[in-house]
Amino acid sequence: MSDYRVDTQVNFDEMNNRVRFEIRRTINALTGRLHRTVNRNLLSGDPYLKADTGRLHQSTFGKVEEGKDFIEGTVGAGGANVRYLFTHEFGLHGTLGVKAHLRTIKQAFGRSISPKQVAIKAHSRVVNFRERRMLRDALDEVGKIVPKNIDAAIERGIAGG
Repeated sequence: MSDYRVDTQVNFDEMNNRVRFEIRRTINALTGRLHRTVNRNLLSGDPYLKADTGRLHQSTFGKVEEGKDFIEGTVGAGGANVRYLFTHEFGLHGTLGVKAHLRTIKQAFGRSISPKQVAIKAHSRVVNFRERRMLRDALDEVGKIVPKNIDAAIERGIAGG
């Protein structure tokens, strides 16, 4: 029977800092990639949203936050100026109420007329809007490579010393 003993000094704080640095760097890269994928899905390909004003594209963001026990990458889109994104992403099937409003008409019975404002009464309408999955598809695409990239970051942090 043999007894082996290895004496070595390991500075776990230094190793933890290297691992944390590599994970932070990887989370930054993955967050940027997801942000670019979201923008690509929103503005091109199928399905896509036609860019009229650019508000949707400008509303996308990617950020990385770090605390004592976490490193978190967040990518989002939408906000107060583009409330319609939820409907495009998840679809809408149901009845919506339409408030009374004024509408400018330029045609009557298929013939052009001088512009005229008409009052539209409050009413409801049936909406069948299919989902487009632009954000969720981007997350699925990038999400497949996250575990492999985090594992590689941990390995780099452990080996880098």
